[in-house]
Formats: sequence, structure tokens, C-alpha cells
Amino acid sequence: AALVFGFGVAVAAPVDKMLINEIQKVKGPVAFDHKAHTGIAKDCKACHHADAAGKEQKCSKCHGAKTEGKKLSLKESFHKQCKECHQKEKKGPAKCDECHQKSK
Repeated sequence: AALVFGFGVAVAAPVDKMLINEIQKVKGPVAFDHKAHTGIAKDCKACHHADAAGKEQKCSKCHGAKTEGKKLSLKESFHKQCKECHQKEKKGPAKCDECHQKSK
């Protein structure tokens, strides 16, 4: 789906809920409610820090399997971004099994 604004720019509508399953090796995937977080964050840049407004991409577009210089690995970036925010706001999961689904 895409949102089209009056001035003709099409922007992909964000996914409401997603399963982050690109990087887990030991722990299960993480169910992420994107729609809920869009109402909590000040703006998209709070998480999509390197993208221009309206051109936000998946985190894995920039963050890979390994940390390279100052660019954190995907796993490290999720852990840093998510856990630090949850701890700062004193809301949301901050322990492994509170985010990661049990592996079956």
C-alpha cells in the first residue's frame, strides 16, 4: 500500500505489525508493533535516524550482520535503540524473553 499526497509524492505506508526474524540465532524472533510505536515516538527520525522524512527504510538496509566502524550491527542497533528507549521511558520490555518469542 502507498499513501499519495496532494502534491503527487507516493510514500509506502508503514507496516502495522512485523516479525523481526532476520538475525536471531539462539533467541526467537521479536514481534514488533510498528503502529503503536508511531504514536509514541516524537517522529520517525527517532528510530529511522538516517532516512529523510517519507523515505524511511527497514533497519537492515543500513545495518548488517557485523558492526563496521561506527555503524552498529543490526542486532546491536536493535538492542541499543529499543532497550535504551524502554529503560529511559520506564515502559516496554527490556529483558531478553520479554521481547524474544520462545524458540519452538
